[in-house]
Amino acid sequence: MELGDPLSEICSPEDLKVFERRYNEEVCKGPVSSKTQFEYSCFLVRSKYPADIERGIMLLEELYKNPDETGKRDYIYYLAIGNARLKEYQIALKYLKGLLQVEPSNRQVLELETCIKKRMDNEALKGAAIAGGALIGLGAIIGLGVALGKVKNGSCCCLLVCCVILPQQQEKNNKYVSE
Repeated sequence: MELGDPLSEICSPEDLKVFERRYNEEVCKGPVSSKTQFEYSCFLVRSKYPADIERGIMLLEELYKNPDETGKRDYIYYLAIGNARLKEYQIALKYLKGLLQVEPSNRQVLELETCIKKRMDNEALKGAAIAGGALIGLGAIIGLGVALGKVKNGSCCCLLVCCVILPQQQEKNNKYVSE
C-alpha cells in the first residue's frame, strides 16, 4: 500500500461491525441519521469485500439524492473511492471531475484522481502482458506444429491444421497425408 493511497485503505472488520451495529440500531428505532449512514457507508466502501463496497455505494447514493443534505461533496468523494475499489474507474473519475469543476485545486480530490489513473495504467499493463503471453504461447504452439509437420511429413500444413486450426478433423486430415 502506498502512503496516502485512499484506495488501499481497508477498514478493520471490528470497526465495520461497530458502525454496522449503530446503523442497525437506528434502523430499528426509525429513520437513520445522515451522520450514522455516512459513517457506516465510509467503512463499507473501505471493506475488503466487494458486496460491502456495493452496499456502501448504495447508502451514499441515497444520501446524495436527499435534497436536504449538506455533505454532498463528501458523499461524492466516497462514491468515487467505492467505485474505484470495484474497478469502475470511469465512474469514479466522473465523480471526481464533478468535484474538480467546483474545487479545481482540491488536493485530496487531485490525489485520488492520480491514484485512480495509476491503477488504470497498471491494469492496462497487466492486461497487455497477459495478452502478450497468450500470443507467445499461441506462437509457440504454431511453431511446434510447423516444426513437427516438416519433420514428419515434409509439409507443415496438415499438422498445423490438425493441431491448431481444426483439431476435431485430425483423423480426416491424416487420411489425406497417408494417401
